[in-house]
Amino acid sequence: MNNKSVSDFISKNIVQLAVPVAMIIIGLFFIIYPSDAIGITVKVIGIVFVAVGLILSGTLLAAFSRFTMAISITLIVLGIVCIAAAGSVASFVIKMLGIIVLVNSALRIHDAYVIKGVSDKYINYIINDAITLVLGIILIVMPLTAAAIFVRIVGAVMMILGVSNIITVFKVYKDGKYIEDGTDVVWEE
Repeated sequence: MNNKSVSDFISKNIVQLAVPVAMIIIGLFFIIYPSDAIGITVKVIGIVFVAVGLILSGTLLAAFSRFTMAISITLIVLGIVCIAAAGSVASFVIKMLGIIVLVNSALRIHDAYVIKGVSDKYINYIINDAITLVLGIILIVMPLTAAAIFVRIVGAVMMILGVSNIITVFKVYKDGKYIEDGTDVVWEE
């Protein structure tokens, strides 16, 4: 591509390039600052709760229904708590998830033990559920560390998808023209 083709490419594909570039930037942020990403996510959820609660409380339904007004007030309070104590809320939610995983895997280990004489594959079930049990314990004992690892993995996936999408945009556009890549009908200019 020459300079005119590059500037033409960017001007014509700015929309197609915006999302992949944003994915790469957000992915880098998730990898470099996972704790901040968790905090920002909880705060954004808090802002959404407050906004939804305020909108809901201003409706006619809330004016006539005490239940709807109670839901809107609850959403506003939960949103304020999420904004004020993002780290504590994230830790609490992850610990609750750990408890759910722990209880579920314990029940599934019991179920696998029950089929011990019926199926030869019960040991596979026990191994799988034992690994899940360990994951539940990790989520309870180290909630923010486990969440940070997960956020880093999500960030890496977002970066890979962003780069892949940029490569796709470059492959579809060649020498100032859209080309047919064999998978989809693409028009030429």
